[in-house]
Amino acid sequence: MKNQRIFNKSFLFLFISNFLVFIGFEMLLPILPAYLLSMNATSIQVGLGTSLFTVGAVLFRPFVGYYLMDNQRKSLAICASAALMVITILYPFLNMIWLLLLLRLFHGAAWGGSTTANSTMVVDFIPKTRLGEGIGYFSISTTVGAIVAPSIGILIYDSFSFDILIWSSAVLSLLAVLALQFVYSPTIVKREKKPFRFLDMIFEKDVWFQALLTVITTLGFGAIITFLVLFGKQREVDHIFLFFLINATVSTLLRPFTGKWYDKKGPWSIIIMAAGLGFFSLIILSYTTNESQLIVAAILFGAGYGTVMPCLQTWTVQKVSEEKRGAANATFFSSFDVGVGVSAFVLGILAEWISLEMIYRLVSLSFIVVAVLVYKDYINEKIRHNKSNPPLF
Repeated sequence: MKNQRIFNKSFLFLFISNFLVFIGFEMLLPILPAYLLSMNATSIQVGLGTSLFTVGAVLFRPFVGYYLMDNQRKSLAICASAALMVITILYPFLNMIWLLLLLRLFHGAAWGGSTTANSTMVVDFIPKTRLGEGIGYFSISTTVGAIVAPSIGILIYDSFSFDILIWSSAVLSLLAVLALQFVYSPTIVKREKKPFRFLDMIFEKDVWFQALLTVITTLGFGAIITFLVLFGKQREVDHIFLFFLINATVSTLLRPFTGKWYDKKGPWSIIIMAAGLGFFSLIILSYTTNESQLIVAAILFGAGYGTVMPCLQTWTVQKVSEEKRGAANATFFSSFDVGVGVSAFVLGILAEWISLEMIYRLVSLSFIVVAVLVYKDYINEKIRHNKSNPPLF
């Protein structure tokens, strides 16, 4: 019988590499805006730094997805991690705002290449019957890295200097490259593929439904990262960081169970249940006036949003053939970026007219929309297979 272990050597070293990449990258996020401001950048230029990064990631991912169809994924992952290291080192040497903004564009491209290559390559090392469970485990490297890193970055910046922070991030990228050396590079079966067409590659049409669900789900996350600190100050709730910490902890602890549920029942029941938890988390958050309520909201959000996203990624790669996994992953991550960007922009405008508690109540409806769409897809799927009244749970 074929080896059904998830935690094989290649999976573990790829997990370590991805975790180091996320730590090294995310620790810069809360500091770069302040660094730009210290160089007398305007608020528009600071915002442009974030926008150009997103543009770089979204525009580069189609090329990555096309390359991953029939080329060595390990080589691209190594090159992307190395590029992140080199680009990071350049920050202190650029003393002109426009050069830093240009660097942000290339930084986004390298980030898009790294995340797409790693998430595509890891599927090769997960038993197909345990794909949901395996991707759930692998996504821990993303969520934990993203939660822990900002605090580490702020600590290094406050205790030492921006240069030390940069070199720390670069060293982590170097360690990520070294970890990739221990990852097995499977032989990619050469297949005839269509010529590169940018519009086709930027959006893999076979996963349009999963991409739509990703955008809608991410609206709630965008509202959290955009407004939660301000909301905490308005409600005089101390230790707002507890929400992020508990959210990451709960979503991590649930991964083994939710992944097995996905593999056994498919995507529909687990996503519908998790979307319901996400809805209640934002409703409770909108009424939060103390830390106890904040903790309850964080637990539900970790169980809800923290479950939906890895399930959507698993569903995305399952919908396409092996050679299209790179393109499918590129579409998934680009959908995430679009969701966060749209959320920050649209909700930022709405916040001028309505309160933040109403923002959270409004965005909570996005989880209801996801649940309804997934249930409709479940019914359509069963009709297509001529099955009547199948149990959902």
